Amino acid sequence: MSIIKAHDVTLYGGNDQYKIVLRPLTDEDLPYLYKWNSDPEVLYWCEGDDVKSHSREVVHQIYGGISQHNLCFAIEVNGEMIGECWLQKMNLPNVKAMYADHTDVRRIDMMIGEKAFWGKGIGTLFIGMLVQYAFEGEHVEILHCYCEDYNIRSRRVWEKNGFTLILTEEIPQPSKGKLQYHWRLTKDEYDRRRDEESRV
Repeated sequence: MSIIKAHDVTLYGGNDQYKIVLRPLTDEDLPYLYKWNSDPEVLYWCEGDDVKSHSREVVHQIYGGISQHNLCFAIEVNGEMIGECWLQKMNLPNVKAMYADHTDVRRIDMMIGEKAFWGKGIGTLFIGMLVQYAFEGEHVEILHCYCEDYNIRSRRVWEKNGFTLILTEEIPQPSKGKLQYHWRLTKDEYDRRRDEESRV
């Protein structure tokens, strides 16, 4: 029996330098997930808590659980697997309470596990692909995403993809971050931005 429940969505994008494929995450990718989830430097940027390592059992719980009702993708760049990302139904009660009942609110989570690919603009590219699919393929109404104040690269990814900072919350201390930022992009905002870009 599979640990990760795969889907049938594959997305293609990138630019002249980086050919990006977002394909279904599967059990065949577990060796990468074990490696990245046991690397404290990778987890520093991906986990809110100060986690140093996840055991294989915890990796199974994380990806086995989230993949049952959400889309989990492997990120391939020029044929090499470098990370994973999720398009997930909003699961936080305090955020769900911000919107009318039955509003389709999703979040995006991401991990670039191969450090050689950090700081090259790849996150901005594949998040743009996932944003487009969310609104045009899944007909999502709102994307609501997060990052903490120390994660400047993540902040830039949301900004470059048209998200607006709508809320800043203090994080209970001690914690590696002092503030959590909430970023939002609505379908109407996405459509306006796409129309403006098409006129340029």
